[in-house]
Amino acid sequence: MLQKIKKLIFQDVKNENETKKVSVILRLNAIVMCIYFLCLLCTFFVSGEIRLIVWCIPCFCSFAAAFCTTYLNKTDLAVIVSHIVMVCWVIGFIWEFGWDCGAQHFIFVLVVLNFTVCYEKMSWKIVMVLAACALRLLLYVYTNIHEPRCVLDSGTSILFQVINTVFTFTAIAVILLVFARDSQEMEQKLIQYNEKLHRQASVDPLTGLLNRRGIKEYLEKAAADYKSRKIENLSVAIGDIDFFKRVNDTYGHECGDVVLRDIAAVFKENVERCGEVSRWGGEEFLFVFQNLNGDEALTFLEELREKLKKMEIPYKGETIKVTMTFGLGEFDFQRGMDYSINEVDGKLYEGKAAGRDRIVY
Repeated sequence: MLQKIKKLIFQDVKNENETKKVSVILRLNAIVMCIYFLCLLCTFFVSGEIRLIVWCIPCFCSFAAAFCTTYLNKTDLAVIVSHIVMVCWVIGFIWEFGWDCGAQHFIFVLVVLNFTVCYEKMSWKIVMVLAACALRLLLYVYTNIHEPRCVLDSGTSILFQVINTVFTFTAIAVILLVFARDSQEMEQKLIQYNEKLHRQASVDPLTGLLNRRGIKEYLEKAAADYKSRKIENLSVAIGDIDFFKRVNDTYGHECGDVVLRDIAAVFKENVERCGEVSRWGGEEFLFVFQNLNGDEALTFLEELREKLKKMEIPYKGETIKVTMTFGLGEFDFQRGMDYSINEVDGKLYEGKAAGRDRIVY
C-alpha cells in the first residue's frame, strides 16, 4: 500500500519540457494541507466548533483538487491553482476568525512554494515575495480595524496556534527536503556528466588509453609530485611500432586498428602498476614511470618489448607479429617535461636508424 502511495506521489509528468520536481512538491504540499484540515476537523468536531468544521470541509476539498491538477501534465496550471487556494483559505480564515487563528503563518509556506516551484525570473519571484509580505501586513491591519465574524475563545485560539505552527513547519520542511534532494541529485548528475565528458576528452577512443590531452594532465601532476618529493624518481619513454605502415598496406587499416587495440591491452595490463601510458599519436605511445629511475624503467621496458615480440595477433586467418622501438630517459627537472619528451623522441629515432626493435637509453 505504501509503495503504491509513494509511486502515485512521485509519478513523473508526461510533458518532456516539464520536471517532476515541481509536481512532487505541489502534491506533497497539498497532502500536508489536506492532513492539516482533517486534523482541524477531528479536533473541532470533538469540541463542537461547527463554524470551524464548515470552513475546513471546502478547504480540504480545494487542496484535494489542487492535488489532482498535478496529474493534468500542465504544471503552470497546477502552480497557479495551488497558489490561489493557499491565498484564498488564508484570507478566508483571517476574515472569519481573526489574527489569533494563526492562518497568516502559512504565507511563509507560500513564499517557499514561490521559490521552489516557479521558473520565472528572479525579479518576478522578488515581486511575489513583496506581494506576500504586503498581504500579511494588510491582513494584520484589517484585523486591528475589524472584529472577526467568529471570536475564538482562548483555549481554541491556543489550540489553533499550536496546530498551525506544527503544520507550517511541516509544510516548509517537506517542500525544502524535496527541493534540496532534487537539487543534490541534479548536481551529482552534472558532476558525473562533466566527469564523463572529461574522460571522453582525455581518452583515445580506439585503444582506451589516455590521449595527448589526458597524458599532459598526468605529466603536469607527476612533475609537480616530483618537485614536492612525493615521488622519488620519474622516467619517460616513447615507443613506436616498427613497420606499422606495412601492416596497414598489407592487411588494411582495420587490421592496423586490431593491432593497436591488442598492444594497448598489453600496455594497460603491465604499465598500470608503475605509471601511465598514452597513445601519443598514430602508432606512437608515451610512457610515464613513477618511482622508477632510468635503469629500473629500462628493465621494465625490456620485459615489455620481449612480450610484444612474442605476441601473435590473429586477424582473418592470418597471424600478425610486430616489434617496437623505444626511446627512454629520466625526467630533467631543470629543463622541464617538454625537453625530456623531445629527448626521448630523439632517442627513439636513433633506435629506428640503428635497426629497430630496441631500447635507446
